[in-house]
Amino acid sequence: MNDVFKFMLDLEEPWKLADIEYDPQEEAWHLFIDFERGALFACPHCGAPCKAYDAEKKQWRHLDIWKWKTYLHARVPRTDCKQCNKITLIPVKWSRPLSHFTLDFETWAMRLMAEMPVNAAARELREHDTRMWRIFHHYVNRAMTELDVSLVR
Repeated sequence: MNDVFKFMLDLEEPWKLADIEYDPQEEAWHLFIDFERGALFACPHCGAPCKAYDAEKKQWRHLDIWKWKTYLHARVPRTDCKQCNKITLIPVKWSRPLSHFTLDFETWAMRLMAEMPVNAAARELREHDTRMWRIFHHYVNRAMTELDVSLVR
Protein backbone atom coordinates (compact mmCIF):
# COMPACT_ATOMS: atom_id res chain seq x y z
CA MET A 1 0.00 0.00 0.00
CA ASN A 2 2.89 2.34 0.81
CA ASP A 3 4.26 1.98 -2.72
CA VAL A 4 0.89 2.85 -4.28
CA PHE A 5 0.66 6.09 -2.29
CA LYS A 6 4.30 6.96 -3.01
CA PHE A 7 3.68 6.53 -6.72
CA MET A 8 0.49 8.60 -6.62
CA LEU A 9 2.15 11.49 -4.75
CA ASP A 10 5.24 11.58 -6.98
CA LEU A 11 7.45 12.86 -4.16
CA GLU A 12 11.00 13.98 -4.90
CA GLU A 13 14.01 14.00 -2.62
CA PRO A 14 14.28 15.00 0.16
CA TRP A 15 10.55 14.37 0.68
CA LYS A 16 9.34 10.90 1.63
CA LEU A 17 6.08 9.30 2.66
CA ALA A 18 6.62 8.66 6.37
CA ASP A 19 3.27 7.22 7.43
CA ILE A 20 -0.26 6.39 6.28
CA GLU A 21 -3.28 6.33 8.56
CA TYR A 22 -6.91 5.58 7.84
CA ASP A 23 -9.52 7.09 10.15
CA PRO A 24 -12.69 4.96 9.90
CA GLN A 25 -14.83 7.47 11.83
CA GLU A 26 -13.87 10.35 9.55
CA GLU A 27 -13.59 8.00 6.55
CA ALA A 28 -10.35 9.69 5.54
CA TRP A 29 -6.79 8.87 4.62
CA HIS A 30 -4.04 10.85 6.34
CA LEU A 31 -0.71 10.74 4.51
CA PHE A 32 2.29 12.05 6.42
CA ILE A 33 5.16 13.48 4.38
CA ASP A 34 8.49 14.25 5.98
CA PHE A 35 12.20 14.73 5.30
CA GLU A 36 15.33 13.33 6.89
CA ARG A 37 17.21 15.36 9.47
CA GLY A 38 20.02 17.24 7.72
CA ALA A 39 18.27 17.25 4.33
CA LEU A 40 19.16 20.13 2.02
CA PHE A 41 16.60 22.44 0.40
CA ALA A 42 17.19 25.12 -2.21
CA CYS A 43 16.78 28.65 -0.86
CA PRO A 44 13.69 30.15 -2.57
CA HIS A 45 15.54 33.47 -3.03
CA CYS A 46 19.01 32.55 -4.26
CA GLY A 47 18.88 28.77 -4.82
CA ALA A 48 21.72 27.98 -2.42
CA PRO A 49 21.46 24.58 -0.68
CA CYS A 50 20.39 25.06 2.95
CA LYS A 51 19.54 22.85 5.88
CA ALA A 52 16.21 23.20 7.65
CA TYR A 53 16.26 25.86 10.34
CA ASP A 54 12.98 24.65 11.82
CA ALA A 55 9.68 23.31 10.48
CA GLU A 56 6.01 24.18 10.54
CA LYS A 57 3.30 21.49 10.48
CA LYS A 58 0.82 21.98 7.64
CA GLN A 59 -2.16 20.08 6.23
CA TRP A 60 -3.73 20.06 2.76
CA ARG A 61 -6.86 18.46 1.36
CA HIS A 62 -5.93 16.22 -1.56
CA LEU A 63 -8.05 14.46 -4.16
CA ASP A 64 -10.19 11.70 -2.74
CA ILE A 65 -8.55 8.30 -2.92
CA TRP A 66 -11.16 5.73 -3.81
CA LYS A 67 -14.22 7.10 -1.99
CA TRP A 68 -12.45 8.58 1.02
CA LYS A 69 -11.23 12.10 1.70
CA THR A 70 -7.46 12.37 1.71
CA TYR A 71 -5.28 14.78 3.64
CA LEU A 72 -1.56 15.40 3.30
CA HIS A 73 0.35 16.38 6.41
CA ALA A 74 3.92 17.62 6.32
CA ARG A 75 6.54 19.41 8.34
CA VAL A 76 7.45 22.25 5.99
CA PRO A 77 10.95 23.54 6.69
CA ARG A 78 12.20 27.08 6.97
CA THR A 79 15.77 27.59 5.86
CA ASP A 80 18.34 29.98 7.25
CA CYS A 81 20.26 30.88 4.10
CA LYS A 82 23.81 32.03 4.78
CA GLN A 83 24.21 33.48 1.25
CA CYS A 84 21.21 35.82 1.16
CA ASN A 85 20.83 36.01 4.95
CA LYS A 86 17.09 35.22 4.96
CA ILE A 87 14.95 32.77 6.90
CA THR A 88 12.29 31.50 4.49
CA LEU A 89 9.55 28.89 4.43
CA ILE A 90 10.27 26.44 1.61
CA PRO A 91 7.49 26.23 -1.00
CA VAL A 92 6.15 22.73 -1.56
CA LYS A 93 5.50 21.46 -5.09
CA TRP A 94 2.09 19.99 -4.27
CA SER A 95 0.41 23.23 -3.15
CA ARG A 96 0.50 26.95 -3.79
CA PRO A 97 1.49 29.21 -0.87
CA LEU A 98 -1.26 29.92 1.68
CA SER A 99 -3.60 27.28 0.22
CA HIS A 100 -5.10 24.47 2.26
CA PHE A 101 -5.56 22.34 -0.85
CA THR A 102 -3.17 20.48 -3.12
CA LEU A 103 -2.76 21.68 -6.69
CA ASP A 104 -4.41 18.45 -7.89
CA PHE A 105 -7.46 19.18 -5.75
CA GLU A 106 -7.66 22.78 -6.98
CA THR A 107 -7.32 21.66 -10.60
CA TRP A 108 -10.19 19.20 -10.21
CA ALA A 109 -12.28 21.79 -8.35
CA MET A 110 -11.80 24.32 -11.18
CA ARG A 111 -12.77 21.71 -13.79
CA LEU A 112 -15.94 20.92 -11.86
CA MET A 113 -16.78 24.61 -11.33
CA ALA A 114 -16.45 25.20 -15.08
CA GLU A 115 -19.17 22.60 -15.68
CA MET A 116 -21.56 23.11 -12.77
CA PRO A 117 -22.57 25.68 -10.14
CA VAL A 118 -20.04 26.21 -7.36
CA ASN A 119 -22.51 24.84 -4.79
CA ALA A 120 -22.85 21.60 -6.77
CA ALA A 121 -19.06 21.30 -7.13
CA ALA A 122 -18.67 21.87 -3.39
CA ARG A 123 -21.17 19.08 -2.66
CA GLU A 124 -19.35 16.77 -5.07
CA LEU A 125 -16.00 17.52 -3.41
CA ARG A 126 -17.48 17.48 0.10
CA GLU A 127 -16.13 20.94 0.91
CA HIS A 128 -17.77 24.19 1.95
CA ASP A 129 -18.72 26.40 -0.98
CA THR A 130 -16.85 29.43 0.44
CA ARG A 131 -13.63 27.44 0.17
CA MET A 132 -14.46 26.63 -3.44
CA TRP A 133 -15.12 30.32 -4.14
CA ARG A 134 -11.64 31.17 -2.76
CA ILE A 135 -10.05 28.73 -5.20
CA PHE A 136 -12.20 30.10 -8.03
CA HIS A 137 -11.35 33.75 -7.28
CA HIS A 138 -7.64 33.03 -6.94
CA TYR A 139 -7.34 31.53 -10.43
CA VAL A 140 -9.78 33.91 -12.14
CA ASN A 141 -8.04 36.96 -10.63
CA ARG A 142 -4.65 35.59 -11.68
CA ALA A 143 -5.91 34.97 -15.22
CA MET A 144 -7.38 38.48 -15.40
CA THR A 145 -4.07 40.10 -14.36
CA GLU A 146 -2.23 38.09 -17.03
CA LEU A 147 -4.76 38.98 -19.70
CA ASP A 148 -3.38 41.37 -22.32
CA VAL A 149 -6.17 43.55 -23.71
CA SER A 150 -3.89 46.26 -25.10
CA LEU A 151 -4.84 45.42 -28.71
CA VAL A 152 -8.60 45.26 -28.06
CA ARG A 153 -10.65 48.18 -29.46
